[in-house]
Amino acid sequence: MIVEDIPAHVCQACLEQFYDDAVSDALRRLAEEGFPAAQDEREIPVPVFSLAGRVQPRPLLPDDTYVD
Repeated sequence: MIVEDIPAHVCQACLEQFYDDAVSDALRRLAEEGFPAAQDEREIPVPVFSLAGRVQPRPLLPDDTYVD
């Protein structure tokens, strides 16, 4: 699921985003309600990819090998 329009504050020193108590409470209530489908704004298709069969294991290197 995607939750949009979440107001955030941004620290001017480190640019970290943070949320006030009202936003946290609203998100908690939405989660506790189970994100009811009847209240969604819209639905969008989301592509799903898999790495099954695509991951190739790397050969093991000897213990004394240095990799920079």
